[in-house]
Amino acid sequence: MFLRNTIKTIAVSVALISFGAQAKTFKYELQDLHSSNGEIQYPGLNLNDASSVVLTVEQADNSVPAMLTSLEINFPYAPSLSVSNFKAGDQGWRYYSTVDDAWVFRQLDIAIDGFNAGNPNNAMVHIEGFVSEAEDFIGEERSLNFDQRLFSANGQLVDVTPSKVIDVKSLTVDGSQVELSLRDNPAVDPNSSNGDMAFVIELLWFGEGKEVFHFHAPYGDESKFFEAYKLEVSTMPGPDGDETAVSIKAKDAQGMEFETHHIYLKDVLREAYEL
Repeated sequence: MFLRNTIKTIAVSVALISFGAQAKTFKYELQDLHSSNGEIQYPGLNLNDASSVVLTVEQADNSVPAMLTSLEINFPYAPSLSVSNFKAGDQGWRYYSTVDDAWVFRQLDIAIDGFNAGNPNNAMVHIEGFVSEAEDFIGEERSLNFDQRLFSANGQLVDVTPSKVIDVKSLTVDGSQVELSLRDNPAVDPNSSNGDMAFVIELLWFGEGKEVFHFHAPYGDESKFFEAYKLEVSTMPGPDGDETAVSIKAKDAQGMEFETHHIYLKDVLREAYEL
């Protein structure tokens, strides 16, 4: 078969390798994904209905620029396409790269529009691939071509950065057990209209089922670099006597430890289970 199983570029600079060793990695997917062939079509190469698009961003903290390090598109009828070595456009909302030996083509030019690596959440992203018409494929300086479109894909960007359960606490509420599981990486709060970050607590309340509570991360733009490591459960005075309260201990990018504000457990359950 003339198609390869995976097409990859491995052009990564020494500076990027050094940067990546200290950076935090963020993963994003396109949801409500649509893709189609472009005006240029090659017999047997079907790039419709992409099954997934994953973008990887690396950033150490807010003092350094976020870097788009890879794009991977998976197709149901064609081998996957992996792209790296991106360059940002002047406005920071467009990224470019080239792929050598992609499918049956000597080179493809890739353009990503609508993606802001520093603040990517919930953006509508458009990706296009073009058949290169370069006369010289050797060397770093290559003219990009945006006339011979081979495919396009678009969808809404969603944060899918992997996280793991880092701490678990079991409590009893009204005679029923409640299990709280804290995940290490914060996520975008779905209840926020400003893209605020939140720590994620998964809840299992016997007799009530499973729900998720998003605990507001009060550290502004730095919140995405924090990692939670412990759930604190304490007893605090409330309007009706002593109440069980929860807070979260977390570390920033430099390893400094912080503790969030406290929230009454009854308020956590009320919001998560819509009581």
